[in-house]
Amino acid sequence: MTKGKVGILTTNYYNPDGNRIIYGGAERYGLELTKLLLELGYGVAWWQVGTGWQKEMLRGVPLYSIPETGDNFQTCPRLNQSFYEQAVQVDFAIYFVTFLAYPQVLEKSISVSHGIFWDYPSFDAVIPTEELRRERLRRLWLAFNGPQKIVSVDTATIQWATTTWPGLWHKFEYIPNFVDLNLFSPSERERKDGKIRVLFPRRLTSVRGINEAARAAEILTKKYDYLEFHFVGRAHDDNLEKEMVRWSAKHPNIYYYWKAPQDMPKVYQNVDIVLIPSKSTEGTSLSCLEAMAAGCGVIASYVGGLPNLIIDGYNGLLIRPTVSNLVAAIEELAFNHDLRNRLGRKAREVADNFNLEKWKRSWAKVISEVFK
Repeated sequence: MTKGKVGILTTNYYNPDGNRIIYGGAERYGLELTKLLLELGYGVAWWQVGTGWQKEMLRGVPLYSIPETGDNFQTCPRLNQSFYEQAVQVDFAIYFVTFLAYPQVLEKSISVSHGIFWDYPSFDAVIPTEELRRERLRRLWLAFNGPQKIVSVDTATIQWATTTWPGLWHKFEYIPNFVDLNLFSPSERERKDGKIRVLFPRRLTSVRGINEAARAAEILTKKYDYLEFHFVGRAHDDNLEKEMVRWSAKHPNIYYYWKAPQDMPKVYQNVDIVLIPSKSTEGTSLSCLEAMAAGCGVIASYVGGLPNLIIDGYNGLLIRPTVSNLVAAIEELAFNHDLRNRLGRKAREVADNFNLEKWKRSWAKVISEVFK
């Protein structure tokens, strides 16, 4: 007998047509959260945008799609309403993105903030007038107030929300993202081929800094034949991935491929420097934590939740993510073996505080307080 059934509403775990799974940090987060709920004795079902298809997220965990695609003011009221009506057998709800908790929520519910997502430069073009921005804020305020708890992966979101609306502190629980230290660890083998390998382990989107990282790779591989760049991540569609294949083939020592999450520990163990040059829309990046746990020299931007993970000069480098800054930081770590190793050792030590078991305990506490 289960403790009850938890319904989780998200936007996309698969693409809306159901044919392409999304390998991103939020999706991996969702898998671990599902496993935890099952361990705690709950039944779980997921809902997302789609055309009416049904799949299994894990064995015995259904994933239903809802044919509602419209959004207004960065909220999805029709998707929210359809979930509310379909989840009649659900006892508890998790709104996997905060804005999905508008306009109504189940009585016993939690929402998740994966970081600020409205800090990219063209956001004002999406909601162009002051009147419309006020409406968006009104809806977001209602979404924050609906669930009993909001789990935030970073402190930037909490600080923004509680500055915008003083008095919201009681809603938030800060639970940063996690890393499985049993899977991600430094390599015990010393490479002797003389290569310095730089990894970009991110989704191929502009907000993740792909354009700046690619340009830095072009510049540095022309200057130094011992530098290799590995771009490992998926794009939003096949055409972009094909373009990356064509681009990398034209440049010696630049490689593009992607790996399933379970294959990433070996990728990190085979590189020296990891780039997390996000320009916006960032929480406490799983990729950053994995690189830290693997003892890599991390170069990250001071965006979103990344300063929750990296202390500049102690366990990594924090930069403004421009091409020139990336080039300079990569050269600094490539030339200075001692600095790179020191930052990597400290990164591994700091990663210990973000271990998966601690994350589970923190989430289990929130679940026990709300789902009762």
